[in-house]
Amino acid sequence: MRQFIVIALLGFATQAWAETPYVYQQGGLEGEQRLAIESQTTVGTRELQPLGGKGIEQGLRVRLQIREGTTVEGFGGAVWQPDATDLRAGAIGVEAIQRVLSQKEFGVNLQVAVGAYRDVTGVFVPRARVLLGRSWGRLNAQVSGTFEMPVSHARDALDVILGAGASWQATSQTSIGLEAVGEDLEAIFDPEETEGGARLLAGPSLHTTFGAMYVHGNLGATTFWPIAGGAPLTGAMGRVNLGWKF
Repeated sequence: MRQFIVIALLGFATQAWAETPYVYQQGGLEGEQRLAIESQTTVGTRELQPLGGKGIEQGLRVRLQIREGTTVEGFGGAVWQPDATDLRAGAIGVEAIQRVLSQKEFGVNLQVAVGAYRDVTGVFVPRARVLLGRSWGRLNAQVSGTFEMPVSHARDALDVILGAGASWQATSQTSIGLEAVGEDLEAIFDPEETEGGARLLAGPSLHTTFGAMYVHGNLGATTFWPIAGGAPLTGAMGRVNLGWKF
């Protein structure tokens, strides 16, 4: 069973975010923002593979708030690998995100999401997510859980993804932070884990806005502990999300 831990420290928030300030932990659109189009570029050694394989990945995310608190999202991408001769399809999927509770009325923000995607290996993956957060002035905190059920005998029957984040707003337009992502952490204790080993990414993040445009970026060091033994593999991965809100 996969574990996916996201820890974000120092970042963003005096009010509900019009854009999600995290690179790896996405929520629905809020406030008057009705449409967001987001380009996602990832470069690195990809010991950690949240979406694709080693190399350069280009993705596109379109998010629409169809009514207050309800967002639908479509996303997809392609990966170019240095040792391959062409592009290959990345993840393609859809998701619906619903705000269930708001901090103004209940003291916390609760969102639930359901969807499915085809991953870079061609496996169909239904999933559900829960995000719980709250703001205290400039400080924002959020925890989440994602449950994925890959339709493949070669994969774990259920992948559990856990996340947590905290953020601090440095200026009215710019926030800085730190995110850490862990996958398949049970492999540290379970030699029969099917995903090959435990993975970890950690590094600083940046969020800023320029009118209708916003940017999220993360630069992380990556580590992979293989079940088969041997020294951990290390590398780096950077991701930049460039979006426009309407």
